[in-house]
Amino acid sequence: MRIFYDVETQKDFMDLGAPMYAKGVEIIRPALGQLTQYAKDNGIMLVGGMDVHFGTPEYSHREVELIVNGGPFPMHTKKGTEGLRKIPETDFGGIIHPHYLDEHIDLEIFKQGLKQRGILFEKQMYDIHTNPAVGEFMNYAKIDEAVVYGVLTDWCVKDAVLGMQKNGIQTYVVNEGIYALEANPGDTKKAVNDMERAGAEFVNLKDVLEGKIWRS
Repeated sequence: MRIFYDVETQKDFMDLGAPMYAKGVEIIRPALGQLTQYAKDNGIMLVGGMDVHFGTPEYSHREVELIVNGGPFPMHTKKGTEGLRKIPETDFGGIIHPHYLDEHIDLEIFKQGLKQRGILFEKQMYDIHTNPAVGEFMNYAKIDEAVVYGVLTDWCVKDAVLGMQKNGIQTYVVNEGIYALEANPGDTKKAVNDMERAGAEFVNLKDVLEGKIWRS
């Protein structure tokens, strides 16, 4: 099955002045909107990852990226805040599968997500695949190709793509639909090289919208 995979297009990453805002990221918002609408119009399953933080002791082992736990980033996408929400351009209303503390997987959420053609997976770490439900869902739904877009190229986009490629899913990363933090010079180039070495293809928005990218 083909999917469109949205990487964390949440307000705390995309809105000016937000905790994880990368200067200039708003340039990709039109492309994000076009990709989301294209998937809806063509009955393509929308899947995505959501950063969700709590800042409480029971989640501290997962929230190592936060400054409070010795990591590099401020609190962001906190549960119950506006910054957690997806931007209007990409809000496809998918059912949410939490990253449960006991790591359990809810097949009923999988079934409902497939029925409504939209599912989101929560995570607390950079890599969406740390939520075991993600890999299980990809296998359950027999996903073999994924168009990928979102933020940030040198962090969560890279991890999402590498995980999918490792699991045998061909990814197509949309050039106009990704944006990098570039915390250190060369981070973006390295991330792109890592993804290409893993077999990911970088594609143009126009080709995606014209249906020219698929292998199968």
